[in-house]
Amino acid sequence: MTVDFYAKLRQHPESMEYVKFCNAIQIIWEKSHPDIPIMALGSKLFDNNKQIITFHLQRREPAASTPKPRVLESFSDSTTITNLQGVTVIQNEEIQTSRMDFDNTIVFTVHVPVEKGGGEIADKICEEFERFMIEHVTVFMKLGAKNLRYGIRFYDDNLLKEFSQNSVRRFISYTLYTQIVTQTKLPILQQVEVETRIGLDALEKISTTETHTSDEVDWGGIVE
Repeated sequence: MTVDFYAKLRQHPESMEYVKFCNAIQIIWEKSHPDIPIMALGSKLFDNNKQIITFHLQRREPAASTPKPRVLESFSDSTTITNLQGVTVIQNEEIQTSRMDFDNTIVFTVHVPVEKGGGEIADKICEEFERFMIEHVTVFMKLGAKNLRYGIRFYDDNLLKEFSQNSVRRFISYTLYTQIVTQTKLPILQQVEVETRIGLDALEKISTTETHTSDEVDWGGIVE
């Protein structure tokens, strides 16, 4: 008895990736705060003269529970096909499911021009953003965010910079648990292994040939 491929895929869904998570925050936040847009750090839409929140991935590391990739299972998937002779056949293929888990530190940076309130307004926006994240946590979870944790709020390394810059910045970090799940046909992986072994053998032969050629150099013209 074969297993439905798509049913198995649903058993191991990928979690919400950090960019999609930030995009979800952007959509919800900007509906109630259209004057404070959210965008990726380095976006061409960034305007240093406006109040803006940017996001970026500061750190990604393996989750403590699964610090390395692992194979979850292999199962058989059947496909009904009709060949060139018009004969219907059932083709069985083994599918391998692999997964790796990560903890992602995401930093949201609040940028506020000095002329529009500077540090005081930046702090108020941070307070509002933190309340917003708490209020909508169930929405994020239903969308696929897993194990969302508050990290820390911090300032520029040198607060005195604020008095010499056009804008001030405040940073809020969160940790998001993500998973990468792959579904690959075993024959494909086996073929990749065979082709890689052939390639490695070819490289080894080339290296051996070059070494022998170097040993055969005529050093007779060199006088000590």
